[in-house]
Amino acid sequence: MNLQSTLNVASALWQRDMLRFKKERSRWLGLISQPLMFWFLIGFGLNGVVAVSAGGSSYVQYFYSGSLVMCVLFTTLFGAISLIEDAQSGFLRAILASPAPRVGIALGKVAGLITLVLAQLSILLLFLPIAGLSYANVQWLTLVTGAVLGSAALAALNLGSALLINSVQGYHAVMGLLLFPLWIVSGSMFPIAEHGVLAWIAALNPMTHIATLFRCALLGEASTSSVAWHIAILSIEAFLCLCFTTAMTKSRKARHV
Repeated sequence: MNLQSTLNVASALWQRDMLRFKKERSRWLGLISQPLMFWFLIGFGLNGVVAVSAGGSSYVQYFYSGSLVMCVLFTTLFGAISLIEDAQSGFLRAILASPAPRVGIALGKVAGLITLVLAQLSILLLFLPIAGLSYANVQWLTLVTGAVLGSAALAALNLGSALLINSVQGYHAVMGLLLFPLWIVSGSMFPIAEHGVLAWIAALNPMTHIATLFRCALLGEASTSSVAWHIAILSIEAFLCLCFTTAMTKSRKARHV
């Protein structure tokens, strides 16, 4: 496999997606309103009712990090629809018929969604003072690492699923039914019990590790060793999801798109 060819394909697809996102700013910026609405309504609504033990933080601060995870989820979930649109327009058929490396195709699409996630998280972080948090206390390296690895894992998972399902309606139904409950049991809304079935589901859930890294960065909740552990697990999950997307691109070509 030619590395330069892989990078060229990934770069071309990334630039194409950036142009698409630029033309559809209202569509993507609209995704920010959902996490914000959840945060304001649930976070402030339950702030005086729910108590959490996360470094002495309030519930509105705890759920603020959860709303950032929701932003990562929604952006990658709806962003993968562009791949179905490419299939319907014939663009995907053309690129899969070319000698372009399949890894380059997967990397380009994932990189586009990572960029969009980082842009949207930057906007949501403008509300950090409203949550009673300080920019000076944020562990930025942990936050950015969690955002990049988390969006890579969810983007690859959603893109591979979009290739497999190949229908906007079916994709919405299946992925919405699967991923939104996983967000709930990731510890984004409430702390998850350390034992039981939910604990096992949470341990395998990429959003659990994203939520933990975000809380570590914003609330100083965990130790350095714990942060390294979650980064390692999330890196493995991102790699496996990328392999899944690459396999799906090969499968689409085998089925003549």
